[in-house]
Amino acid sequence: MANVLIIGSGGREHALGWSMASSLDVQNVFYAPGNAGTAMEKKGHNIPLNVKSPSDFAAIENLIHQEKIDLTVVGPEAPLTIGLVDYLNERGIGRVFGPTRFASRLESDKFFSYQIMQELGIPQAESVYCSDTNAGIAAIISRTPPEGIVLKARGLAAGKGVAVCDNVGEALREHKNLVETYGPEILICNRLFGEEFSVFGISDGEKVIPLEIAIQDHKRLLNNDQGPNTGGMGAYGPAPIAPPQVIQSVADTVMTPVIQRMKERGTPFKGFLYAGMMMTKEGPKALEFNVRFGDPECQPAMMMLRKGLYQPLALALEGKLKPSDLKYHDGAACCVVMASSGYPAEYQTGKIITGISRAEELQDVKVFHAGTKRVNGDLVTSGGRVLTVTAYDPENISGAQQRAYQAVQRINFEGATYRTDIANRAIIKR
Repeated sequence: MANVLIIGSGGREHALGWSMASSLDVQNVFYAPGNAGTAMEKKGHNIPLNVKSPSDFAAIENLIHQEKIDLTVVGPEAPLTIGLVDYLNERGIGRVFGPTRFASRLESDKFFSYQIMQELGIPQAESVYCSDTNAGIAAIISRTPPEGIVLKARGLAAGKGVAVCDNVGEALREHKNLVETYGPEILICNRLFGEEFSVFGISDGEKVIPLEIAIQDHKRLLNNDQGPNTGGMGAYGPAPIAPPQVIQSVADTVMTPVIQRMKERGTPFKGFLYAGMMMTKEGPKALEFNVRFGDPECQPAMMMLRKGLYQPLALALEGKLKPSDLKYHDGAACCVVMASSGYPAEYQTGKIITGISRAEELQDVKVFHAGTKRVNGDLVTSGGRVLTVTAYDPENISGAQQRAYQAVQRINFEGATYRTDIANRAIIKR
């Protein structure tokens, strides 16, 4: 029986651990640090360790030895980019699922990922590097066509470092905001038009095995994709825009070449690889790479996966994962994020949450916690995104959406904010 360690505290980590725990091969799932929801899971154990800097690495190493951890999964991007996997590997701990610090540059360095895709001839938006503020301003003024332009901050931005601008004036304002928040290095990109979708794959350093369903995220705060960018307000799958043949094409022509190039550079990539894509008139084009599972895309994906994630990841670390090792349910899943009032800007915490048990009385509903904790016996909010309410339906996305919103209606906390149109695009297509 295996012991698993999940690094992180959000809804993604709750979903990863929940999927791991569904395996009969898993005895315990430890979360560092986890949240109130992970602590309530049948096999779950929260450990108050939060990886914020390299000074926290030794405590994780000690935990792995103390609890005889068989498999460690790093959920968020930040521990990857500061070298947690490198640290553990150097100390003989090899069963860690996640890329090294250098391989993580595919997400943390937009200049690096753009260059890799250029070298490989992967279709993407034509872009220009701007290393200082004046160069960025000049590029915006000279390059912005009538259809607008896109700005991408270099470095980690928790899903909020991209600005899609309709004109020069808006681009200059967003450029100022990005520079003040993330620094002067900005990638100025031609704007692509079409429908976005996300393809997730598991890489063993040699190849990529994609999940056979694409997920569609909803980044904007408000209905109809209005309002500011967030870390994600909901997701669903499978996305009709990307049937299995499109997913396999993305895996073969975008993801696998990148993995092979990383190996050629002497920095093999082992972990989740997320390709953010756009279906344009010319076909799929790459928008970005992430080096971990998306949040909240992970939640509906885990609801769709049969037999859990433990065996696929264990096989991937041994270089033995095959497409047939990933089995999926028929039907669809829908995830609705319930956030704190004010998110993604300033918001209050400590609001009492009720109704989760009633929500989970509904068939095939799971409430994954994102920003929750226990205070004097009460379950309270502790973050911007609070809960990710996820439902599965064996028939279609309409049923999954209906059930997800029925569950949302049973949950209460002061200032709860959520979109009411998650998955509408897929339902309209049907």
